[in-house]
Amino acid sequence: MLVLRYWVSGFAMVFGIAALKTFLLVGFVLDRTSTDIATVVGLFALFFALTSAVAYIGFKQLGRYQKRLRQKQRQATSDIAAPAAKESVIARYAPEWGLSQAEADVAIFVAKGFSNSEVAEMRGCAIATVKSQLSSIYQKSGMTTRYQLIAFVTDEICAQVNETDAEKHQKAVAVPTRQILPLVGRNKDTEHTAMQA
Repeated sequence: MLVLRYWVSGFAMVFGIAALKTFLLVGFVLDRTSTDIATVVGLFALFFALTSAVAYIGFKQLGRYQKRLRQKQRQATSDIAAPAAKESVIARYAPEWGLSQAEADVAIFVAKGFSNSEVAEMRGCAIATVKSQLSSIYQKSGMTTRYQLIAFVTDEICAQVNETDAEKHQKAVAVPTRQILPLVGRNKDTEHTAMQA
């Protein structure tokens, strides 16, 4: 419906401009008495065709310009490296350490400074589960305490901030927080499958 309205309004504008040009030419340049209807119709058709061609070329050029702007905008947003965040550090090292998705989630919360009970509450699981996952995280990462994990993540964030843009593009991994939170109500089958992988 909207496209039809654009076509109708475009046709009306081209028609009006062609009619105005014809009227001005016939009224002020040509002799009205010697101009027959065939000449007026021919002039109108010529002006209509020329105006349509100019409008078509103009709209095509405008469309190409808008497409280039959109591509530049997409490229500019993709060129921006992921911000230095605890999620990105854990996401980068989780595969290297062999962490499951559940363990990576727990590691993120611990790195953010949450206690075991707070992590259990946010994830909707028992404190014993969080402790078990933490033991597995420490074993796989080679760390022994939550403070070492927090210090490691903090050091990595500081290193990311100091890296050049080229190095950021190679190492940074964007992990939107909304993929991690909220964790209560997450499908237990998906989490169980991730833990087995």
